[in-house]
Amino acid sequence: MKINCDGKLIRYISENWDDDRKGQEVQEMVEAIVAELKKDYRDYQRKHSRISEETEAYWESLFCNVQSRDFWDKFDHLLHFNFEF
Repeated sequence: MKINCDGKLIRYISENWDDDRKGQEVQEMVEAIVAELKKDYRDYQRKHSRISEETEAYWESLFCNVQSRDFWDKFDHLLHFNFEF
């Protein structure tokens, strides 16, 4: 099943990270997201003959961040953040 990483999913992950009943499902989703990101990175590597250290660090950081509740809480906060400009 394909799931779009939208605001609804981000809120679900953020709110249910430590939930006794839904926490396991959240962890499985996060594992699936990391697996898909790693697949995207492998595709990126195949298309680029040289990859900078900054690019490698970006991807590695993304893999780690996605596995952190802080990441999802911050992401959720920003999706619902308003400001005047």
